[in-house]
Amino acid sequence: MEKLILGFDLCDDVTKISRYRLDNMNPADISFPQADNRTVIQTALGRKKGQDGWLVGKEAYEAVLEGGGAVVDKLLTLLTKKSNVAVGDRRYQPEQLLGSYIGTLLETVYEQCGTRSVARLVFTLEKTDPAVMDSIIHCMDSLGIPRENVSIINHTEAYLYFVLRQPKANFDNRALLLDWSGTQLSSYELNLIRSVNPPVIKATRQVLETSLSQDMMSNETHRRMVDSTIREHLERIIDHRGVSSLFVSGKAMENCQEWGKSFLNALAVGKKVRKGIFYESNVFAKGAVINANNELHGRNSYPYTIICEGRVGASIWMDTSVHGSKKVLMLAKEGSNWYDCRTTADLILDEASSIRLKIKKTGEKLTVFENISLDAFPKRPNKTTRVRLILTFTSEHTAMVRVQDLGFGEFFPSSGIVVKKEIKID
Repeated sequence: MEKLILGFDLCDDVTKISRYRLDNMNPADISFPQADNRTVIQTALGRKKGQDGWLVGKEAYEAVLEGGGAVVDKLLTLLTKKSNVAVGDRRYQPEQLLGSYIGTLLETVYEQCGTRSVARLVFTLEKTDPAVMDSIIHCMDSLGIPRENVSIINHTEAYLYFVLRQPKANFDNRALLLDWSGTQLSSYELNLIRSVNPPVIKATRQVLETSLSQDMMSNETHRRMVDSTIREHLERIIDHRGVSSLFVSGKAMENCQEWGKSFLNALAVGKKVRKGIFYESNVFAKGAVINANNELHGRNSYPYTIICEGRVGASIWMDTSVHGSKKVLMLAKEGSNWYDCRTTADLILDEASSIRLKIKKTGEKLTVFENISLDAFPKRPNKTTRVRLILTFTSEHTAMVRVQDLGFGEFFPSSGIVVKKEIKID
């Protein structure tokens, strides 16, 4: 039985899911009977009065309209508030609600696909908030999907994988996505920098508008205003360099050929867009499932250094000695996902009262140094202090280093002292 490879685009308003089909080696959208748009389901959870089963999407809202039901939405925002939420006459932790929502969606996936075995699942969020990410991992544990089978990336990185999977004819060195989701208009840009070795793939995101209601599409005057606004943004972003391809996504953008004549004509293929303008309804879930398949089959070793929001922008290492030979201990590698980047190493101090870390930012030749003083540790003879160094990240810009005194067996018991240092990577 084929195991599931899934990508979840989980947002506060809607959710989209794609699976990787091994028969044709392509992502395929999951459709939901609980959704108005079959592949886009509202991120809402509810139940009918007197019933225990959960409802999701439009069915959750219908339970309220029918009378006596209860619904809760904006589940990701609730996670950041960390307070109990009432659903009918019961109260729940936000993490419980998110777990019930994801679990209900997974049941639909299992039924459609004929299996409950998940080989790899990658969530993609608009932005990676540590509290939300931790809650998602806890939810997956409670749903029986092991931590090692789950990853979390942001929309910028999901877009990157989506583009890298496109035919080479559609991408040479610069690709742009214009996404209109809810009231927010955002651009995602992918650039291939060939002047360094290895080449760098850099993905960035800009929020262009935050109050662009899709209800405006019902009024001709407003449609022309939106068309003009988008044209101004795109002409500024694309500038004289042009782009290989322009992707557009979002419900309103599906009909942009009808109302977007101004910006489409300005960017016509052969002018500022060299390869083509493409509509794609599910960029981020497809990018997530492409990443999931890459991770599962060890195909994530692209011949590029990947730099984007959510990725570490520097390498961190230290010089050590093993049996008299100099060795480099790599603690963090540029382009790693900060949430999954964690290194633990046990060391024996050799005439050292500090630990010296070396840091080299992506694209820079200069190596900088960070010294971590161990003066707080007990004084002992040389080579009789063992320490444990743990490096983690709290964001792509901030590393946290902890050095713990382990002592040296029964002769020099551990003092329990831990030295901490925060390292900023700007």
